[in-house]
Amino acid sequence: MGRIFLLLLLPILLFGASVKSFKWNNGESFLTFLERSKLPSSLYYNLDKDDQKLTEDIPYNANCQMLVDDKNLIQQILIPVNDELQLQIYYTPKKRYELQVIPIVSQENTEILYIPIQSLPYNDIVKATGSKNLASEFVKMFKGKVDFRRGFKVGEPIVLVYTQKYRLGKPFSMPEVHGAMVEINGKRVTVYRHTDGRFYDEKGAQYEKFLFKFPINNPRITSGFTKSRYHPILHRYRAHLGVDFGARPGTPILATGDGRVCFAGSSRGYGNTIKIRHSNGLTSLYAHQKSFRSGIHNGSSVKQGEVIGYVGSSGLSSGPHLHFGMYEGSTAINPMSVMKKKTEGFSGKERKVFMAIRDKMDRIFKNVLQTKPVKKPYFDYKRTYYVDINTFKPKPF
Repeated sequence: MGRIFLLLLLPILLFGASVKSFKWNNGESFLTFLERSKLPSSLYYNLDKDDQKLTEDIPYNANCQMLVDDKNLIQQILIPVNDELQLQIYYTPKKRYELQVIPIVSQENTEILYIPIQSLPYNDIVKATGSKNLASEFVKMFKGKVDFRRGFKVGEPIVLVYTQKYRLGKPFSMPEVHGAMVEINGKRVTVYRHTDGRFYDEKGAQYEKFLFKFPINNPRITSGFTKSRYHPILHRYRAHLGVDFGARPGTPILATGDGRVCFAGSSRGYGNTIKIRHSNGLTSLYAHQKSFRSGIHNGSSVKQGEVIGYVGSSGLSSGPHLHFGMYEGSTAINPMSVMKKKTEGFSGKERKVFMAIRDKMDRIFKNVLQTKPVKKPYFDYKRTYYVDINTFKPKPF
């Protein structure tokens, strides 16, 4: 059921070498990490502006690996930037360090989970799968529709259809839920993911009631969101973990939704930046600002549409624009997937596409409720990969 993706490359295996795993420190800059690891700062300064900004998006608590030889010399470091790309620092035969952006190796599986409710759905999903991410996603999908703290009976079913990436037999990155169902007092409640990445009920009404608005009036997108793109001319991987809006300097920047400012300050790549944490668990980011509106600071409460700052070109910017990001935890998501639509519901061809998705999920739900399958954890992906330092291609060991 799964496909092999270039998603997390494991270190080169050298005689006498050892692999050390570590977590990326929350708030640590890439330059600080290089200094602490006694690596040359030129690894950062030799990057182009896009890749320098990419180092600002290293997720906190990211699982990193360091390969050290028997003389305690660092041979290779792998630092994930998202669930598709990572930074690779490596020691070359010319006895110097170099850095490149490379894919990550993992396997992707589409799975079906059936659980009779025993306590709370969140706890039951974690117990069955070990995935807090999957449990959180399930609860968030039904927020405002189902109160999981009361009203359900023990034994009522939960069904989840989702895709999960695996690395060495363990879940890696956020799962993508395609459809979910729960019965509450005998009443079935269903959710379906459409091709736009949003969740809808069986009639095509959007589930998510916390909808974001564009952070600029009359928005003009100059660069879209991509986690991984191989540049055909540069022959290297690029990522842009946000959406750029072109605008004149001084254009007001608006809070995309109600929330509380969790960061208002400067970063090397993003310049003057504001981050807002919202009640639905997402965090929005507004970078390259000329200045902040007076009174905006860490801890400020803001309302949707409230001016928080002004467009500029601070940080690593080629011109005035707003870099707008959206994060689920420490994972960057496409901001456009949570923006409020101009119209609600489906019509024409889009309705037919949604109906096909809904009907397919309903058939799966029906079959699962009849067979009541027991999900078994997937732990058969145990191949180890290393990176050939001459070709930089993954090879099975």
